[in-house]
Amino acid sequence: MQIAPHFEPLPLRDGLMLTRTDAPLLQRSDLGCTGAEAELECGLNIALFLAGSADVSYGKRRLKLGTQCDDAGRIVNEAALVSVAEPEVFTRRAIDSGAERKVSLTLSREWLDESGLLDSAEHDTLRRFCACHLSVQRWRPSARQIALAESMLRPPAYAPLLERLYLESRAIELVVQTLAQVSAPATTGLRPRELRQMHALRDYLDSGAADAHSLDDLARHAGLNVNAMQQRFKQLFGHTVFDYLRRRRLLAARDALERDGVSVAEAADLAGYTSAANFATAFKRHFGITPKAARQR
Repeated sequence: MQIAPHFEPLPLRDGLMLTRTDAPLLQRSDLGCTGAEAELECGLNIALFLAGSADVSYGKRRLKLGTQCDDAGRIVNEAALVSVAEPEVFTRRAIDSGAERKVSLTLSREWLDESGLLDSAEHDTLRRFCACHLSVQRWRPSARQIALAESMLRPPAYAPLLERLYLESRAIELVVQTLAQVSAPATTGLRPRELRQMHALRDYLDSGAADAHSLDDLARHAGLNVNAMQQRFKQLFGHTVFDYLRRRRLLAARDALERDGVSVAEAADLAGYTSAANFATAFKRHFGITPKAARQR
């Protein structure tokens, strides 16, 4: 397939491919007269749109992917995961779609097999999803997932090999978050209103506006008592609000260490720790490396 300058496929590792699109104006000519086709091998495809849309087909399954309008008329981002259980043809139709900004990740079946995920009873839901040809899961990406996509579209100015490692680290984190959603139990026991309530709370946490809030403050914001808030949030996302905030702050600290080269003490303060030693312990437990090692990457 002829790749237009706006499309940049990049193999990060055997079986893991990143394609980035950052086009202020995408026209028919960028995809040829009628569009573009590619042969797909077995695996998973992840697409996260920050702007624009695409009219595509996986075999006979046609999908319109991209940003959407919510009930209030606001533009919201969209992400999609597609399972390709047997070799298939991918088609993208040529349309004048204006600006388009997205990242796509392709995970081969071999890459998934090597991860061990498909052999684990703990991830039976994921295994069944992968086995169902052209199954699709769509979702509204979290602020962290959007930030990961942004960081892959516009990475820091590293030397080429370091940039590839940086992109791989961001791609892996996006893969982990995506597959964790698929692996999660299908039913949470929450009613639609409660689901919207918890997603709104997560978006609020991801915005950074809640960083200085207590659990009581957050419960008031959500219109719940603390126990109900913690219980429902854990039912849906797998950890309590407190743990989610702690993880988010640790991720922000890691980004500051790796991208901005802040000191360990500054990173500890960013993560909400008064003790650099306690921060280092929590950081290593969560990421498997010390803050100092992250700073030197």
